Amino acid sequence: MAIKGKSRKRSKSKAPALPPRPAYQVRKTPIVLRRDVKRAAIVVLAVLAFLGGIRVWVNVSRSDSLRAYDRKITTAQGLFVQYFSPNAPASVDTNLQNFQQGKLAAATFLSQAQTWAKDFATSATAVGKLKTPNDVVRDAQFLIQQGISGYARVANLWIVAAQLKQSADATKDKTLKQAYLDKENAVLLQADDARRQGADALYARGAKLLTDLNVKWGLQKKQASTSQSGQ
Repeated sequence: MAIKGKSRKRSKSKAPALPPRPAYQVRKTPIVLRRDVKRAAIVVLAVLAFLGGIRVWVNVSRSDSLRAYDRKITTAQGLFVQYFSPNAPASVDTNLQNFQQGKLAAATFLSQAQTWAKDFATSATAVGKLKTPNDVVRDAQFLIQQGISGYARVANLWIVAAQLKQSADATKDKTLKQAYLDKENAVLLQADDARRQGADALYARGAKLLTDLNVKWGLQKKQASTSQSGQ
């Protein structure tokens, strides 16, 4: 006999679980191909090009400034350098040698030494008034100026030597004549020392600084040293 009641509902079979959806990943653009990186690279290259242009411009500007300064200092020391050419009528070394060897009258050498002293002093003043483009040139200019001023002092010693020679020539007293000649020789030796150890050394150092800077900036070719050229 059947029992009356609610009939049980049959449980429906569950559908099988779906497999997980595949994870789709957005493919990233390689870093070197990204727009922002490309833009940054372009900016960097532009900046580098700009800086390179500035560097070239600065180099050219420095070269132009140095070239202009070279012309000015050449003019400023013109009264000085004109007396150091062996072929110049008023050559320092030629006239000095002739005077020491008795081939040049004391009066002539005196007049020439007075001209040297005046022109050397004028040249030193002109060099000192120049405006320098950088510190290296400033140091070179100072040394050159001091060297020329040293030559002016040496010329004043030559003046004294010429005056002593005149006094020796004017006297008939042999003892007094010899005393004047001894003093003349002493003054000439003093002038020679002042020239070699002072004027020449200072001027040569300044000229070398300026020459080296000209070589560095391509305004002058490097020359072989005296020792190498003599070999």
